[in-house]
Amino acid sequence: MGKTIVEKILAKAAEKPEVSPGEYVKVGKTVRFVLMGTDSTPKVGPAFQRLGWDKLWDPTKVMVAPDHCGAYTRVGSITTNREAHRLNSEWARSMGVPEENIMELGRVGNCHHLAVEKGWALPGSVYLSGPDGHTITVGGVGCFGSCLSASANFFMRFGWTWFRVPESIKFNITGKLKDGIMGRDVYEYILGLIGPTGAIYQVMEFTGPVMEDMSIDGRLSMCCLAMFTGAKLGIVNPDQKVIDWFKARTNVPFEPLVSDPDAKYAKVYEIDGSKIEPQVVVPPHRQTGVKNIKDVEGTPVTNAFIGSCASGRDEDLMMAARILKGRKVHSKVMFNVTPGSSDSMARSDKAGYISTLLDAGCLICAPGCGMCPGFYTPLAKNEVCITSSTTNIPGRMGDPSAQVYLGSPATVAASAIEGKITDPRKYL
Repeated sequence: MGKTIVEKILAKAAEKPEVSPGEYVKVGKTVRFVLMGTDSTPKVGPAFQRLGWDKLWDPTKVMVAPDHCGAYTRVGSITTNREAHRLNSEWARSMGVPEENIMELGRVGNCHHLAVEKGWALPGSVYLSGPDGHTITVGGVGCFGSCLSASANFFMRFGWTWFRVPESIKFNITGKLKDGIMGRDVYEYILGLIGPTGAIYQVMEFTGPVMEDMSIDGRLSMCCLAMFTGAKLGIVNPDQKVIDWFKARTNVPFEPLVSDPDAKYAKVYEIDGSKIEPQVVVPPHRQTGVKNIKDVEGTPVTNAFIGSCASGRDEDLMMAARILKGRKVHSKVMFNVTPGSSDSMARSDKAGYISTLLDAGCLICAPGCGMCPGFYTPLAKNEVCITSSTTNIPGRMGDPSAQVYLGSPATVAASAIEGKITDPRKYL
């Protein structure tokens, strides 16, 4: 019997010939880890001191990034300010973490964007983070990503952790997406199909012609959101475009792995991608409200946002610029566009996307998570936002009375023009 990509990755990381679902495996050695500075400090350094630990298992495999809060936060918040990142960076340097692994604000962004751009999360490998569940984003390039939460400090000191090998569900997506339908729409369609408990501690493996045609950015967006079905991760088998991406960005050797044709799956879904329409998730909770755009079209909005680990990549900024070129954001809408990383922002500026968005009346913010967790232009009372960020939990993006609708970057951009939820295909 063949093996899935995740079974192969975990077997390699555990240095075992093969593993099977339900088996517990110990992994380490080759694993890379990112410590998100503003989320964890000042807890990490003091925790090491209290335990009598004075070194990391391998400083070269640890990365540090400001991540969630970036440049936006105020002095006085104990875990989410610039001081926290400074302390974390100083601690990392004292532990021997190489300078090139410690990101500062001029060359930073959302850590899940950085993981791929910097070549930290490699195809066929295991990549871990401290407290952030969206580490699974890296499944879009064929990498097993997971967060460690409370066990992060132990991993940094001793260099190993364990996993229960998950079952996999295959989503074979055939046909061809219509213009204006993005990876985000495909994922939300699947969420509506299987529901918020449809993949508990399982792998969502996305395959088929639609995935083969989809950009790396689209794949990353889909895998970022897999957690909202209860999944352990989402993953896409790496192809030549992924291999070429990493060869252009890192000299670190990597071994792409793919599922065998006869691999065993807990379930297989066959989905016709050509029938997928723009999808919108309605408030108050993302897991229970997936709608076709025709069911919510015309809903007034006061705010729009493109950014977070679920969007803010080159393709997302390109799509927004394509829709907004020669047009203006509605006078009653505040449209925040936050690039996912400094590199993405620079590429988008060179391509002309940034100037197009500025001309249209968008607010371009410093790279990072931005508005998604309520930083920079948080929502005020009773505002209504259409966003391509991760979730619409009440209060996450600002005042608890605000309403948040989730859609693709294309839907967000079109809605910002009209001041109401709008099908983006009329602008393409």
